Amino acid sequence: MDGRGTGGAARIEVLGPPQIEAAAAALVRSHADYPAFRHVFPDPATRERALHPFFAATVRDALSFGEVLGALDGTTVLAVAVWLPPAAFPWSVGRKLRSLPAFMRVLAADPRSFRTFMGYGANAEHAHPEDSHWYLVVLGVRPDAQRRGLGSKLIEPVLRRADRDGVACYLETSDRANVAYYERFGFKVVDDALALVPNGPTHVAMRRSIHDEPTMPKPRRE
Repeated sequence: MDGRGTGGAARIEVLGPPQIEAAAAALVRSHADYPAFRHVFPDPATRERALHPFFAATVRDALSFGEVLGALDGTTVLAVAVWLPPAAFPWSVGRKLRSLPAFMRVLAADPRSFRTFMGYGANAEHAHPEDSHWYLVVLGVRPDAQRRGLGSKLIEPVLRRADRDGVACYLETSDRANVAYYERFGFKVVDDALALVPNGPTHVAMRRSIHDEPTMPKPRRE
C-alpha cells in the first residue's frame, strides 16, 4: 500500500522524470487541506483530480528550469520541494504552452472552478517580486511522513546555495500555521494579506534576505 515503509530513514535526492507522477501524488496528499486549494476546489475528490495534473506540470517544468528535491523511502516519494532559481518565474509563454495538456486536465476535473484557478495563477505572477531570488514554489510532506524533519532536509540545501551565491529566497503560503515553521529558516513576513485567490483566503509572502544572517535550525533526529 502507498504508506508502506514510511517509518524508516528517508534519503534525499534530486528527482527525475520517472518520479513526476509519484511526486505529484505526494504533493496532492500533502495539500489536501491547504486553504487556497480548498477554496478553489471545495469538493475533496474533485480537488484531488484537479491538483494531480497541476502538480505534475509544476514538477515537470522545474526539472528543466529549476530543481526538485524529494525524500524517498525505497521508491516511495514521501516529500517534495520544488524550487525555481532567479529569473525562472513567471513561466515563459513557451513553458505555459508545454503545460497546456495538464491544465486541460484541470479544466476537465472541475470546469466551474477553472476560472478561479487560473485567476489564482495570474495573480501570483502579477504579485511576484522582481528582484533576484530562489522561489520555493511548493513544499509538501505526506501526512504519514510528517514530523520527521523531511521538510527541513528539502529546504536547507537550496538555502545554503542561496547563501553561497548571495541570493535571497521567497515563498507564499495560504496556511498561516506554516509561518512559524518558515521563520525557523530565516524567512520573514513581507506581506501578511497577499490577495492571490479571487474572493478566497489571503496568502502570507515571506522572504529570506542574505542580509538577515539567519541561523539554520539544527537537524532533527530521525
